[in-house]
Amino acid sequence: MKPFRWKNCFADVQASKHDMTIESYFQDVIVPALATLDTKIEELENSDWPGAVFAKADMEEVRLETARAFGLSIQSIWERQLRSYLLGCAKDLRPGEPFATKIEKANWKELQKLFRSLRGIGLDAFPSFAVLDALQHLGNACRHGDGDSAEELARRYPDFWPVIPPMPPGFGALPPSPPRVAQMRIPQERLQEFVAAIARFWRDAEFLYNESIERKDPGLEARLVRERTARDWLPLAPTDGN
Repeated sequence: MKPFRWKNCFADVQASKHDMTIESYFQDVIVPALATLDTKIEELENSDWPGAVFAKADMEEVRLETARAFGLSIQSIWERQLRSYLLGCAKDLRPGEPFATKIEKANWKELQKLFRSLRGIGLDAFPSFAVLDALQHLGNACRHGDGDSAEELARRYPDFWPVIPPMPPGFGALPPSPPRVAQMRIPQERLQEFVAAIARFWRDAEFLYNESIERKDPGLEARLVRERTARDWLPLAPTDGN
């Protein structure tokens, strides 16, 4: 079967650094910020100051709010990247159609339909989709508070609502039902997981861009031969019957 190819756009070139942007945001902004708060919490825990226990509780709340804020910012960066990419694709592929307003106002499900319409492949075909879909729920929960997205997050990521102190299975209080965003604790590892999914998506998109170049120079073709062997995702072109 033939590999999937799409019509390349200038938007593909503009998106070539999106993976680096989100990874730099995590490594250069999120990690140092959370590390600073962790250090302050540890210093207060070891302090002889009588008010340290209260200051530590306050700082731990700041740490939780900061992690939630970073969850929202990661989702916002991803959404802006995706909308900008779709706007660029629409400009090249459907210049006479009113896609701009649709893209700017589309919700997550509508963005998925627009992506499929413009690129000929669904977002849900990408290996990173499940995590990106969860990231959308995280953004909604952090932005709007309690509701359906928080409940969906609790189903997918129960570790966001840990029992404190940790107890053996069958003991201790159950997470709040319905889950409260105010009690949500986002581990740094989960933030990194969301960032990795965004970066993976853009690298997969870059792979499709390179595959779709009609006249490949020998260096690119050799690189693609190696990449096809190493990759765990090689989308195929639909058959005539699909």
